[in-house]
Amino acid sequence: MSAVKRNGVAIVGVDPSTADVLRRQALVVLDANHHFFEEILSFGPAAQFALSVRYRDAFAVLDAVSWARPDVPPASVDVPITPGLAEQLLTCRYELGHTNLDRLAMRDAESDPVVRAEIDEAIDVDRAAAIALDRLVARAAAAF
Repeated sequence: MSAVKRNGVAIVGVDPSTADVLRRQALVVLDANHHFFEEILSFGPAAQFALSVRYRDAFAVLDAVSWARPDVPPASVDVPITPGLAEQLLTCRYELGHTNLDRLAMRDAESDPVVRAEIDEAIDVDRAAAIALDRLVARAAAAF
């Protein structure tokens, strides 16, 4: 079940596999935006703040799901999702789908059955992650 705090953050309960997806995608969000820090001194205060919020949202997710999967993960973890983070997660979801299209083309061109199986496994992992992100963002959006 999702609930909304007064500051516009949806608190969404997620299972361990969705927490794993969020852990990975929060790191992707951090990595995808790191280049902005190279020019942060040239940004005005509003742009500096906007960048800091993007990072804070991702760090809040990592703090909620923990930085590494616990040996015995809880049945559910409450994760804060802001509208800005939801937008970033949708970008990640798009990229997962695009990567899988590229992998399908690679797999079709590959003759080695072992390599094809590895590509199929990567496609399955990213497909499951994309489905988890779709569900999570929909739940968060309903709570905003």
